[in-house]
Amino acid sequence: MQAAPPPAPFRVAVVHEWLVNHAGSEKVVEEILKIYPQADLFAVVDFLKPHERGFLQGKVAKTTFVQRLPGAEKRFRHYLPLMPLAMEQHDLSGYDLILSSSHAVAKGVLTGPDQLHVCYIHSPIRYAWDMQHQYLKESGMATGVKGTVAKLLLHYMRLWDTRTAAGVDQFLANSAFIARRVRKVYRRDAAVIHPPVDVGRFALRTDKEDFYLTASRMVPYKRMPMIVEAFSRMPDKKLIVIGDGPEMDKVRAAAGPNVSVLGFLGDAALVDHMQRAKAFVFAAEEDFGITPVEAQACGTPVIAFGRGGSLETVRGRGHPAQRTGVFFQEQTPEAVIAAVEDFEALPQPIRPQTCRAHAEQFAPALFRQRFQAAVEQAWARFHAEEAPLPLPVLSEVSAPAPVPVPVPAPVPAAVSIPAFVPAPPATPAMSSQAAAARPDLSFDLPAPNAGPPAVLRPIGEIIRAKRPLSDGDIAHILLVQRRMKLRFGEAAVALDLVTQADVLWALSQQFNYPYSLDGRGLSGADLVVAVEPYGAQAEAFRDLRSKIMANDEALGRQPLAVVSPDSGDGRTYVAANLAVTFSQLGERTVLVDGNLRDPGIHKLFGLKERASLSDLLNGRRPAKPFDRSADLPGLFIMQVGAPPPNPLELLQQPMFGILLRELQREFDRVIVDTPPARHTADARVIAATCRQSVLVGRHGKTEARTMNLLVDRLRRTQATIAGVVLNDH
Repeated sequence: MQAAPPPAPFRVAVVHEWLVNHAGSEKVVEEILKIYPQADLFAVVDFLKPHERGFLQGKVAKTTFVQRLPGAEKRFRHYLPLMPLAMEQHDLSGYDLILSSSHAVAKGVLTGPDQLHVCYIHSPIRYAWDMQHQYLKESGMATGVKGTVAKLLLHYMRLWDTRTAAGVDQFLANSAFIARRVRKVYRRDAAVIHPPVDVGRFALRTDKEDFYLTASRMVPYKRMPMIVEAFSRMPDKKLIVIGDGPEMDKVRAAAGPNVSVLGFLGDAALVDHMQRAKAFVFAAEEDFGITPVEAQACGTPVIAFGRGGSLETVRGRGHPAQRTGVFFQEQTPEAVIAAVEDFEALPQPIRPQTCRAHAEQFAPALFRQRFQAAVEQAWARFHAEEAPLPLPVLSEVSAPAPVPVPVPAPVPAAVSIPAFVPAPPATPAMSSQAAAARPDLSFDLPAPNAGPPAVLRPIGEIIRAKRPLSDGDIAHILLVQRRMKLRFGEAAVALDLVTQADVLWALSQQFNYPYSLDGRGLSGADLVVAVEPYGAQAEAFRDLRSKIMANDEALGRQPLAVVSPDSGDGRTYVAANLAVTFSQLGERTVLVDGNLRDPGIHKLFGLKERASLSDLLNGRRPAKPFDRSADLPGLFIMQVGAPPPNPLELLQQPMFGILLRELQREFDRVIVDTPPARHTADARVIAATCRQSVLVGRHGKTEARTMNLLVDRLRRTQATIAGVVLNDH
């Protein structure tokens, strides 16, 4: 039974602690506001200048009484004891969905039983929980009167922090490390969604120079003096240090002749050094750690302390070909020295391309996709729905690929348009001339899939066949699995013995469900069914596949044309992902690029452009009619090649109909992408020849009148409309 829809208009509140700069947690708020631009913004204080508000889409937060206290703009952190009270004064009673971005007090807003509160937690209050003793020592308040007062205040902060956790319906943690901290502190489970990293501003560079780099604010927990001391004891190795802060004097004192301390540098200079360095050295125990990801985005390996978020942002173990760095296990100069030696002695050097590919998993677009899916699933559970559904009122999301939502075909309006009659498709009774022109399609095709195995192999056995796990590794995984009540794969990922991609691959092998590991050779973000087979978008495509298959009995397995009015509607995206879903079902599927004017299928799959369809339509046999993916063995792709000068004439001649009928005999499913239908007749000719079509429109862009006009034109060609897909983003 589905829950009743939320009241209209659907209202969203985004809550953050304080807005004073544009750092890591503020970048999360930035991406959330891209998903929900209609949201209102709340904070304890907001001291951003007008020219700094771009990342908030110009929004000004509704603040608390702390904003008006003396000296708050410079010393707002001194009012931390008052912030729980201040946060509770925000009146959010008029909102349906509350999204808090919390590392201190944001999750403490008061919400009602009919309001969904999802908290993206950067960490429970660090200085009040497991880092209290370190915080007091570094602040000089471990003893004395100030220390006693600080300990008392932190005690009450813990009580408040624990109580307010009960007001959160769903925790989303920025790393598995923080998820474990949430479990420890609040006794609550948290889904892991890594924060966004703007990897797009870092260019890959493969030619590295002979120096190491470390860059950070020089505060105690970053351990910058320790890194400098380690390299000073390795005079044959050069280190460049970038950053400033309270421990700058210690860093300079520890620096030997081979260590260059450059102080604070601008962003462009920092990126330049990251791109040229042979490795980036990182010694902090971070909740997540953005800087190592940025270094890897430049193609630079990372030598990191093997605790905290580094275990998720750096691949320091596992298969050598997938490593992006090396770990050290103690925050000592000796451990750093040993790690540098291990790095230089690697039998297989770390490839810059591998580092870059790993960093791209943290791109903002993927964060938005995962965050929105998690919120929608939480909404479904909160309202006792049987399955996750899109939120009823969501504004546009700038994601790499929108979620397709099948909707009924619109009823065409009564419009007056010029009649259009395409060339009729070839009939079974072909002329002798047409029969002589029949293309030679005697390809060497693989046998149909044998289907899933009768007995499922244990996932641990599959993973072990792929990754060199020792008996000790297996025992450690099983121990963590029992203690933390995790699945085997989850425990292995938490220990950094395998990657999440390894687990997804093992699941695909276990259930005979092919997909592309790490999106190798694919554009990745667009082919969501191939690289994110268990996500919300892939599920939507499987639902669309089911609806098309439900029509098979009535319509037969006719070739399917994917048609849309304009460029940018997501037509090629839908065609490609739909083809992948059919191939994953075990059906031999051919995806034909029918856009002879501006072909794009080969770009989507990362293929070298070659002539196939254009040669066949001109009576020539191409050297390689199909391209295939090693990761998706049931999928075949027929490219266009160079766009011909006469696309409509080629499509209207009998050869195109003959070709489709031959493909229909050789394959279980034939899907044809088309050019935009508004300005040319190509798409209507293809749809008439295929006999059935799926229409694609884009929410907020495609007008109902335009779609109704296209429906009417296709029906005039006697093409059956199997359904309409609305790309909602």
